Amino acid sequence: MSLKPLRLYQLIGILTGLLLASAGRLTAQTNGIFADFTTSMGNFTCQLDFTNAPKTVANFVGLATGQHSWLDLITGRARNDPFYNGLTFHRVIAGFMNQGGSPNGTGNDGPGYAFIDEFSPRLVFTNVGVLAMANSGKNSNGSQFFITTAPYPSGNNTYSIFGQVVSGMNAVNAINAVATDANNKPLTNVVIQQIAIRRVGAVAQAFDINAQGLPIVTNAPIRVGIGAGQVTLTFSNRLYADERFYSATNLSEPWTEDPMGIEITAPSVGSLQKTNKVPKQFFRLGQVQYASSTFAPRSLNGKTLALVFTNTLTETMTINFNSSGGGTYSFGVYGSGSVTNYSWAQEPYRGFLWPIYFTGLVPMTFELDSSSNTAGGFSGTAYSSFPFSIMGTFSLTGP
Repeated sequence: MSLKPLRLYQLIGILTGLLLASAGRLTAQTNGIFADFTTSMGNFTCQLDFTNAPKTVANFVGLATGQHSWLDLITGRARNDPFYNGLTFHRVIAGFMNQGGSPNGTGNDGPGYAFIDEFSPRLVFTNVGVLAMANSGKNSNGSQFFITTAPYPSGNNTYSIFGQVVSGMNAVNAINAVATDANNKPLTNVVIQQIAIRRVGAVAQAFDINAQGLPIVTNAPIRVGIGAGQVTLTFSNRLYADERFYSATNLSEPWTEDPMGIEITAPSVGSLQKTNKVPKQFFRLGQVQYASSTFAPRSLNGKTLALVFTNTLTETMTINFNSSGGGTYSFGVYGSGSVTNYSWAQEPYRGFLWPIYFTGLVPMTFELDSSSNTAGGFSGTAYSSFPFSIMGTFSLTGP
């Protein structure tokens, strides 16, 4: 195998990393919380900044040790074993970063919950070896993380930084140099064999991961009522809980998920009806309890969405949704008309109109990032002959 010459920025990154690693071995590990990574391509250590990113550090420590429960998205089981052991660095971009923390190795999953972004002016992508959360948009952190191999100033206040490599940057750079396919996936798996957490000093020992407001994952009790051809499943509904039913006819086969969504109104008894698949059937309810109500609703039926555009289309669009998958709109100088169809998806802290179709306008997509039950900011795309970005603020009212 021939060796390719290093680009100048890669060489600078390696030299900077070696200097940081050397300094870390001498001074940084006297006090603090440290994550010792053991991988199939070498070992490295990150110091975790629980002072400036307490929620993010608590999540990482909880998953790494199994002290914070996570939801197995295949079976719906709440688990407490170490999350990262055996996972891979599934995305590697030479001269930029290494990303890991996806159970299925494709980058589209996580621990079954999300938590909010955490930014600090003291945490920036100035150096190499910065440890940060990967995300799919605002307030969508879960389990996936990345480690930089070059400065990344455009990532400031977009990705939550929570640590820094303090030794073993040579291993990080070795991972960053592996051969990858067209999707930046290593051709040979780079396995995270273990992430061991070390607490050094009284302050680090006292840091409580359970006091940081992370979502709580459990398996809730289910009452099963058997009828003619149907099974009725009832459970105790809880405010701000994301509930997902799983079912299987054999414990060795894949489980089927029936997501109920996040409850943002007063709690009550919940229920779900399923076909009775004799002779046996198994059910499990995964319940993720959130602490507050900054969520999109389960449905837009009967609600009014006001979108104040702040770029390109400087107007206010008001959409009134009906109960049959449509509605009406008015859009300032662009006129009014009907909503012919839309697709709505609810996630923690945000919702997606992806897409929405109008009688007199081009199709659009909206990501609604909630800052409260009734307001927030949006971003998206208007699909004209030349698609362009749209953004602004929104308010949402109705039942």
